[in-house]
This record gives sequence, C-alpha cells and structure tokens, in this order.
Amino acid sequence: MHAFQSKSSTMPTFLTATRLRAELFSTLDHILDTGEAVEVKRPKGSVRIVRNPSTQRLASLKPHPGTINGNADDLANLSWEQEWKPSL
Repeated sequence: MHAFQSKSSTMPTFLTATRLRAELFSTLDHILDTGEAVEVKRPKGSVRIVRNPSTQRLASLKPHPGTINGNADDLANLSWEQEWKPSL
C-alpha cells in the first residue's frame, strides 16, 4: 500500500485509515490544493475523498451580458461623493 506523497508528484494516493488520522489536515489541504483524490483503504473496502466542485465559488458564477448600459470603463471614474448625504 502506498503512503502519502508530496504535492508535486502525480499519483493515485492510497492511505490507510491510521495514516489518514495522523495526517488528516495535511491530506485535506493536499486535496484542496491539487484537486487529486485520496483513497483510504479499509478491510471492508476503500473510500475516496475528493474535492467538491461546488467549493470553487468563482467558477460557478454566470455571465450577465448586457447588465451595464454604456461603457464599462466609465464606471472606474464614477463618484457618488457629491450625491451622498449621510443622515446622522
């Protein structure tokens, strides 16, 4: 059975439950950083831990074409300071 290897290697990663327990947080960080799955071997079978694609929040954004009327570059110089009247 293979042990956990460095982040730079390409591998199907296999761990025992004991090794996973000892290296839980580094294993989870490895999965999140690389997207590589980790397989945990048990006597009754194996379990895979994979990165959930929904955790990539920016990747799920949908474009909204036509939302800005006019030139989008004009928004960089937009100022509300003269219009803003805070009520205290």
